[in-house]
Amino acid sequence: MSTEASFPTVNGSVYTFTFGDTTFAVDAAKAGRIAVFALAGQNILCAAKNSEDNNWGSTFWPSPQSDWNWPPPAEIDPGPYRAEMQGASLLVESPPAPGLGLAVSKRFSVDAAKAVVTIEYGIANQGKAPRKVAPWEISRVASGGLTFFPMGEGRPWKGPQELLSLRLQDGVAWLASETRAASTDQKVFADGREGWIAHVAGDLILVKAFADTTPPQAAPGEAEIELYTDPGRTYVEVENQGAYMSLQPGAALAWPVRWFLRKLDTSVPRQAGSVALLALVRGLVP
Repeated sequence: MSTEASFPTVNGSVYTFTFGDTTFAVDAAKAGRIAVFALAGQNILCAAKNSEDNNWGSTFWPSPQSDWNWPPPAEIDPGPYRAEMQGASLLVESPPAPGLGLAVSKRFSVDAAKAVVTIEYGIANQGKAPRKVAPWEISRVASGGLTFFPMGEGRPWKGPQELLSLRLQDGVAWLASETRAASTDQKVFADGREGWIAHVAGDLILVKAFADTTPPQAAPGEAEIELYTDPGRTYVEVENQGAYMSLQPGAALAWPVRWFLRKLDTSVPRQAGSVALLALVRGLVP
């Protein structure tokens, strides 16, 4: 299949790629956040509830969280990024976060023929001392869907929050998320395998593909795969992280992630253990 680049339209700070029935939109004024990934008008990402809401769309942080606690440095999220078109790709860049000396970049490109979005995240050390860091993508989707990924080494584990339980079956972890509000938030940490995680919402499936890592490569207190639900069960965070590495002053890391959005045939079972779902994803991510 040939490669066919897609160029975005621009409306203020929002850059929108359209290819076939698929729409992919980035808001440079909101930390270069992925605001829309939609097929036939159905956005699989959460929209902002109001002007103060920051828990929506898909964003990016440096890992581990223990380096900055909460909230993220405003320069990285949710502050505005500089945006520039470079050919058919959109490059957005943050200013450096003073406490970390780190700056974030995101390069978005679309292969319309293959219906795949490639995001190359970058973290640059603009400080005066070496810095250890890992890349971390956080995508927020509505509760009530099905998230799954192949399990790697060990078993899922808990962090400071209550444990979010996964169903393990034939080497795959499945989360059928609840929509009923709970008393507290929940999270689960796990090592993945095969380098992908998928989420089903209605008749749509989102697949995110990235380089697989091993537990020793994870940032302290973090994991390759993390899933989080808020107490109100309004969203699920589908999170993937790359390798933890040391950056010398002036050095940068690059971490590509590929996104796919497909409509499911009515014959595909949409429950934990679905062989057809696994086959579909593995067909997209060789």
